[in-house]
Amino acid sequence: MIRPRLSPTRSAIVFTVNAFAISWLCWLPLVAANHHIGLVPPSVAPLLIVLGTFGPFFAAIAMVARASGFRGLGTFLSQAFRWRVGIKWYAAALLAPAAIRIVVLYIHVLKGGSIPDLSDTTRWLAIPTTFLLVLLIGGPTGEEFGWRGFLLQRVQPVIGMLWASIVIGLISALWHLPLFGIPGTAQSHLPFVVFLVRTVALSIISTWLYNGTRRSLLFVLLFHASLNTWPNTVYIIETQGTIAPYVSTTIIYSGWALQLLILGLIRGRGDRRQPEEATPAVAA
Repeated sequence: MIRPRLSPTRSAIVFTVNAFAISWLCWLPLVAANHHIGLVPPSVAPLLIVLGTFGPFFAAIAMVARASGFRGLGTFLSQAFRWRVGIKWYAAALLAPAAIRIVVLYIHVLKGGSIPDLSDTTRWLAIPTTFLLVLLIGGPTGEEFGWRGFLLQRVQPVIGMLWASIVIGLISALWHLPLFGIPGTAQSHLPFVVFLVRTVALSIISTWLYNGTRRSLLFVLLFHASLNTWPNTVYIIETQGTIAPYVSTTIIYSGWALQLLILGLIRGRGDRRQPEEATPAVAA
C-alpha cells in the first residue's frame, strides 16, 4: 500500500518525537528508580540502557519501512556499506580521535595525573573486540542511522549543513538527558553544558564526514566508535575527579568544527554529486 509522503520538516519532527519516546521509555524508569520511585531489577537495567540507545535507529527504520517498504529500507541501510572513498576519510574517522585522546592523556600525565596502565598488552589486544562491541551496541549504530542517516538528510536541504548540524547536535544532547540521572553511565559523571558543546561540535564534524564521503554512514559510525573506544577521559573523571582532560578534548573538537566552518567545508545544503533518487531521502 502506498503511504502519503510527509514533508521533510514534518518527517524530521515525527522521527525526533518517536526517537525520544522509544529511548526515554527505556531510560526514565531507571531515573525514577534512582529516586526510589518504582523498582527496576539490576539485571534488567543494562538491557534497558542498551535498548534505549537504539531509539533513533528504530524510529528511522519504522518511518522508512512505512513509506518505502523493503526496497527503501535496503537503500537506507546500504549507507553503512559505502567504503570506496579516499584514505584521508579513514584517517579522519579512525585515527584522529585516537591521536587527540592520546595527546590529551599525555598532557594530563605531564601535569601529574595518572591513566590506566597502557603497557598492559592485553588492554591493546582487546581494542578490536571492544571497538566492534562499541560499534554495534555502544551507541554508534543505535544513534547514527537516525541522526545522520535519516534526520540530517531531511534537515540540511531546508536550513543548510551548518544549522542542521547545530540543531541535530542540540537534539542529540537533549536526547541523552536521562542518562545523566542513571548511575553508572558515562554521562552521569559529566557536566551537561560541556557535553552539550562537545556534542554540537561532533555533530558538525559528523556532517562533514557524511557529506564529504558521498553520504557514507560508515565513516560516521567509525568516527563515533573510535571516540568511544580509545583510552577514555571519562575514566579519569571517575577515578580522579577532574574533568580537565574531557574539557581539553572538547576544546579540540570544537576547534576542529570551527576550522571546518572557516574553510567553508560545512556550507551549503549537502552533497549534490550523488543523484537524489539514489539516496534514502526518497524514503521520507
